[in-house]
Amino acid sequence: MTDTDWIAIGAIAAAITALFTAAMAVAIVVTAIYAKRTLVATREDSRSRTRPVLVAYLERELLSPGTILLVVKNFGASTATDVRVDFDPPAPPADEVAALADSDMKKWLYQRFAVPVPVWGPGWTTSNVIRSGQDSLEPITVTLSYEGPDGSKYSEPFLLHPDHVLKETSSAPSKTDNPIKLGQQAVAAMQALVRTIRTR
Repeated sequence: MTDTDWIAIGAIAAAITALFTAAMAVAIVVTAIYAKRTLVATREDSRSRTRPVLVAYLERELLSPGTILLVVKNFGASTATDVRVDFDPPAPPADEVAALADSDMKKWLYQRFAVPVPVWGPGWTTSNVIRSGQDSLEPITVTLSYEGPDGSKYSEPFLLHPDHVLKETSSAPSKTDNPIKLGQQAVAAMQALVRTIRTR
């Protein structure tokens, strides 16, 4: 082979090496991008599984017909800090809240959440009566703003409509004079009460 042939073969080999090097560089970049996305997704998944999750909802007081509770509970796996509870329509100024009658349940609700709650642990639940008897109750939006243990900030509004609780229907056992059936009804009622207590 002549020198020209060797030069041509060397040039081809250099070109092939350059192509393989470029392909390897592209593969490394693609792998790095994929690894970064996987790491970010794993971190987000871990954060969402371990974050505090505060929820506001309405609940009927089972032993007091017509009574509605506003419940706030941390369903998450970690502690929330600097928890602020805001209402829409908003709470009146503090002096007007203080002037409300003690029988006005909103007075106690507004005073309870007038200042941020410093720490709200997992599973901790608060409840306030916001309707008793046949009092009227308008829809209310409760916004919960808080911070997670990693410094992430959360703010979630909950539109609470009383019809979702008040329009509930249920059935009751028929009346009977049979002592065995009365006992069975009492047991069923106690079991329902125990289930209710366990869910709180």
